[in-house]
Amino acid sequence: MDADLILDNLVALPAMAGGAPPRMIAIKGNRIVYAGSRDALADLAALGTRVVDCGGGLAVPGFNDAHCHPIAHAATLRHVDCSPASVTDIASLQAALRRSTAHPWVRAAGCDAAALAEGRLPTRQELDEAVPDRPVVLVAQSGQSCVLNSMALARCGLAGAGIAEGVLVGNDSRLAAALPPMTADEIEAGLRQVNRLYLENGITSLQDTSWSNGHRHWMAARHFKDHGLLAPRISMLVGADSLDEFAGLGLRTGMGDDHLRLGAMKIALDESTGNCHPAQEEIDEIALRGHLAGFQLSFHVPDVTMLQRSLNALALIRRLSPTPCIRPRLEHCSICPPHLLPAIAEAGAIAVLQPNLLAAATAPGCLSHLDEERLRWIGPIRSMLAAGIPVAFGSDAPLTPCPPLPAMAVAVTRRVKGRACLSASESISLEAALDCYGRAGAFCSGREQDVGVIAPGMLADLAVLDRDLLALPPDQIAEAKVVMTVLDGEVVWEG
Repeated sequence: MDADLILDNLVALPAMAGGAPPRMIAIKGNRIVYAGSRDALADLAALGTRVVDCGGGLAVPGFNDAHCHPIAHAATLRHVDCSPASVTDIASLQAALRRSTAHPWVRAAGCDAAALAEGRLPTRQELDEAVPDRPVVLVAQSGQSCVLNSMALARCGLAGAGIAEGVLVGNDSRLAAALPPMTADEIEAGLRQVNRLYLENGITSLQDTSWSNGHRHWMAARHFKDHGLLAPRISMLVGADSLDEFAGLGLRTGMGDDHLRLGAMKIALDESTGNCHPAQEEIDEIALRGHLAGFQLSFHVPDVTMLQRSLNALALIRRLSPTPCIRPRLEHCSICPPHLLPAIAEAGAIAVLQPNLLAAATAPGCLSHLDEERLRWIGPIRSMLAAGIPVAFGSDAPLTPCPPLPAMAVAVTRRVKGRACLSASESISLEAALDCYGRAGAFCSGREQDVGVIAPGMLADLAVLDRDLLALPPDQIAEAKVVMTVLDGEVVWEG
């Protein structure tokens, strides 16, 4: 068989259980046709075959970001960058806002209060000093709050509403109504920018976990795919508020194609209603309806209370439904006491964690009062895997950067803000971290028969790194670079 593309002279993970690590991978069309020794090169290479010498780099399955927000990420890239990499204090933030030529609103994002010299978000008055003649909205890095200047407060009908500092917490419908939509050109530019970012980091699959996704978002995603604006495969979760809309159209989890498919139904009543701990009955009711409508279930579990209520809902479904709940997802699950691990395993649930978010949200000072036992509750990845719980990794981008290698470094080293603060007993191996970004991500989106491992017959979604990660000290993992990304058998990125 003549291959279209051969990746030669590489290091790779085992092609399959018990197999020898392949030194060469051959691709025909959009499938892997060979993964093994270099002895087969002469048999697979033809006149038109492209042969790439990978120089001993590591080939891995294309990374699968199991929890992200690609459209919000694209929009954020068009905002004024106020991330720690760009601003260090309120004066430099003000300068960045002044440079913006945006009209009619100035939108800024990525501000980390803890990273500013003042240790706080800017006030309404400080935004007014920077931009007095246009409305300004500055979104905090967490995505859970924003600061508005005086003109923005007035546009939202909030002037004189007692919001002295201009800070809004949570989702506010008045701000959403006042913000003008991004233009088609802005959206396209943001999507092209974020698409390049994904591909240059070896990300070939995305799982859009936005709780607000409705049918119009599904149709927009189809448009973006058809026009080549987002190359990675997309599994789009459906917001629980849109269950009736999708069910009425006969749509459910798994529908779509290889490049765009419907994923789970996202239950995030705490975010959609503003009640951080919605009643058990509310969660039970929507979870059962979603399950009976043919949806995989995804629960937003930012704390132990929401984790327990989600597990209660899954137990109810097991009692009442004639069909099992397939692969329920627990999004975040970043705080998990050991006594709940058996219940998670019994539910057949998947923990979808974000190591970068874990690191960003747990500064050393926040952990100093915790003993070793309580530290083990934070991101207990090793314990989850030992209990038979699949763990998939995501970024939650744009809340944290999307590159997978720094996230895997956090999972392996347990380093937070530059020092090892989290329980070292919950560290995992690099091989396990790669699996969480590959095979496990494919499993939680129902794609494990096609992607997530390097083996003949699998779709040719691959990332080639510039060095063998397995030979690096853990603290150097994040320094590796993706030098090639292959998606559907095509080289879509070369660095």
